[in-house]
Parts: sequence; structure tokens; C-alpha cells
Amino acid sequence: MEASTLDHPTPALPSFFDHFPAAATEPKHAVSRRKLAFWGSLLAVPAAATIGTLIGSRRTGIMAGAIAALGLGALRWQLARWFSDTPAYETLGKIGDVELRRYPFRIEARADIQASDLEVALDRGFGRLACYLYGANTDREDLAVSTPILTTMRDGVYTTAFAMPPHRAMSTLPRPKDSRVDLREVAEKKVAVYPFRGRFTRDNIELQQRRFLRALVDAGLAAKGSVTLATYDSPATLPMLRRNELWIEIV
Repeated sequence: MEASTLDHPTPALPSFFDHFPAAATEPKHAVSRRKLAFWGSLLAVPAAATIGTLIGSRRTGIMAGAIAALGLGALRWQLARWFSDTPAYETLGKIGDVELRRYPFRIEARADIQASDLEVALDRGFGRLACYLYGANTDREDLAVSTPILTTMRDGVYTTAFAMPPHRAMSTLPRPKDSRVDLREVAEKKVAVYPFRGRFTRDNIELQQRRFLRALVDAGLAAKGSVTLATYDSPATLPMLRRNELWIEIV
């Protein structure tokens, strides 16, 4: 990424592109959402087919059922994060748009990426880590995928990370076959979190970071480290539906 004001942060509130703050390992399970979606899909498709048959013909009913199935599939695709586990955290409070959280100890899988821009780095970083999670490891084990993906940039290199499954010690996790992926332990930390929507573009992130840092100053919060981007959705998700956050450690 080209140099910008984000690459030269103020000493008190460093930039998104310099350091990596916290995530967590304890999960918020998506099991209830998966069950709701499963039973909802079982009911919605035949219901649509029945209504179509009642108001039209059997052919109309079949078409209505097919459209309902396609609609549910598209909704499931766009809201995939609802069906993924997210690390649990303790909410400490909220000041304006900034939420304060405590994330416990966790283990991360990390990958450093050489890329020309953030969106490319996200794509490559996700792919590299996903290979490890889906069996490219010494035990050929499939590991649960969690959100968000954490991303930072320092010295021209992006780093992406996933939290590993909870209750797994470092000694029990399989080693990555790709030497460019490594496992790290991260201590418990308190972070300030700023949510926003939209694309993972430089302009949008710079705008949201300025708002975030201004909100921290207005709230009188003392921060350390640098801002990290947390993304919960794929680039295929409509920008207006994406859940994005900026994190920074607070003292």
C-alpha cells in the first residue's frame, strides 16, 4: 500500500497499519442460528409451494417453491457470518459509538502477505489460512473457522489472523504444512471497538479510522498499540450488509 497519513500515526494513537491488537478464543456459538435457518428453510419452501398451488396451479407452486429455495440460499450466502462462530468477549461498556470489550487469551493462526492493496491481502490471507484450517496441517485435521479475520499492515507487509478453536492448547493444535502460516499465543486484552459498514477500501478505512480516533479522544480513553481491521464477511457480501470493526487496545 502506498504511504499515507495512516503510515505516520500520532504517538498516542497509532495507525491501523502498524500493529496487531487482540482477539479471543472463547466462542459465541452460531448453533442456534444454524438450527433456525435449517428449520426455516424446511418450512419456507413447502409453504411457498403450497401457497403457489392454492392461488395458481401445481406448476405455479413448484416455481414458487424453487424461488423460495433460491431466495433462502442467497440470504444464507449474504449473511454467512450469522452461521460462523465468533470469539466470545465481555462487554465493559459503551461510549457513543465506541464499545469497550475484554477479550480473553487465545491462540491465532497468522499469515504475512505481500500485496499491493488491502483487498488483495485479505483474499490471499484468507486463502492461506483456510488451507491450514481445512486440512493442510500435520494431522490433516479440519479446524473450525471463526470470524472475524484480523488484519494489520506494518513495513509494507499485511498480516491476517484467525482465532483458533477454544479449549485447544498450543501443543494439541496441528502444525501448518505451509511454513508461511504460524501459530501465536495472545494474552487477554481490553479493546475499544468501532463498528462500520461498507467496502474494505483504503478511503473507507481511513475515513472510519479518523472517526474512531476522534471518538476515543472525545471519550478520554487512553489507547496503545495500533488500530486493527476486523472483518466478518466475504467480499461477495453486499457492502451495506457487511459487518466491519476497528479495534485498538486500551489501558
